[in-house]
Amino acid sequence: MDRNPPANSETQGLIDRSAAARSCLTGEVRALRQRLDVPARIRGSLQHHPATWMISSLATGLAASLVWHRNPRPAAKPGRGIPAKLLGLAWTATRPLVKIWLGDQVKNWLAGQGLPSPANRLLARLSKTPKSL
Repeated sequence: MDRNPPANSETQGLIDRSAAARSCLTGEVRALRQRLDVPARIRGSLQHHPATWMISSLATGLAASLVWHRNPRPAAKPGRGIPAKLLGLAWTATRPLVKIWLGDQVKNWLAGQGLPSPANRLLARLSKTPKSL
C-alpha cells in the first residue's frame, strides 16, 4: 500500500468502507466459528446448566433401561446325574458311526442286495456245503 495519504476524498471513502467491511466480516467469521465449535458449546452448556444435563441423563438412562429390559432367566433345571451324562457322551461319540452304518445298509437295500444279517449269512453257508445224506 502507498504510505502517502490519498488526495481524493472518494478514495478515502472507499478505504473507510473496505475497513468497515473487513471488521464486519471478521466478526461474522468469529461468530460462525463459535457456532460450529460443538465441543466448546457443549462444555459451556455443561458449565452453565449442570442440573438440566443431570436430569436429562437420568431420564434417558431410565428410558433405555425400560426399553431394553430383559426378562429374568428361568430357574435353573436340576443337573443330570453322572450315568445320564456318560450315556449322552457315549451316544454323541457313536452317532457318526451309526449314521455311516445305517447309510450303508440303506444303500445296500436300495441296490437290491438285501440286508446282510447274521441269519442270512448262516443260510448262505449252509447252502454251500455238500449234502452228506
